[in-house]
Amino acid sequence: MESDLQTTLAVDGDQEQARGLAIPAWTFMIAFIVGGTLFHIWLHRTVRETYNVHQIGLIFFLMVNLLVNFWEIGLFVCRDQIRDEYEATKDAYRGREADRFSEMFQKRIPVLRLLSFRQWTEVWSSYALFDPGYASRSSFGFNIDFGNGWSTPIFATLFAFGMTFELMPARILGIIGVIMFWQMFYGTVVYFFQFFNAGRHKGHSPGTLALFIGTSNGLWFIFPLWGLALSIQMILNDSYTLFL
Repeated sequence: MESDLQTTLAVDGDQEQARGLAIPAWTFMIAFIVGGTLFHIWLHRTVRETYNVHQIGLIFFLMVNLLVNFWEIGLFVCRDQIRDEYEATKDAYRGREADRFSEMFQKRIPVLRLLSFRQWTEVWSSYALFDPGYASRSSFGFNIDFGNGWSTPIFATLFAFGMTFELMPARILGIIGVIMFWQMFYGTVVYFFQFFNAGRHKGHSPGTLALFIGTSNGLWFIFPLWGLALSIQMILNDSYTLFL
């Protein structure tokens, strides 16, 4: 009886999700990142009357990071669902992990549920095909990403608007930037070390690893170093001239 009730509720839930306008996951991802980036560029242009390559580059990265922050909080909230999805798909997609990612990006999500953590669990269960640690709450990757999800959004928002509106002395914003960008960079370096040190790269082709592990994590190498360099200059000069 209980099993039948659970099945009925699951079917009703699927039918509810199917109703209304739904869009591919990749559409929302691009709209969020590009839309947020263009909005901040427009603000900067309006206030400063100029475009600035440092502001554009860091805004793009911070918008990507903000989207990932949302997913990272969902990683903890929906950890059991992520583990179950991984267990259900790991054998079927062995050797064709890229197919799983393609399906995840093309998944249609009801517009009214775009901000539901449970609609984005496949981001992590797909990544877990490369790194099973994301299906385990005891792994380094799971915990460092969940920590990033909670620790960076406020700092990132302050830095994003601070580059344009000078919300505080440049030296203070620079200190915030050093704290935030160093955390991102160091966490990524340690994550990469443990990924290869634990042998999780074995069984995957170099090209697949470069695309899904290198590219996705590489952003958190390059842009935090860029942000660190700018933040240090802001501290030394106590000036926002870098963003003029």
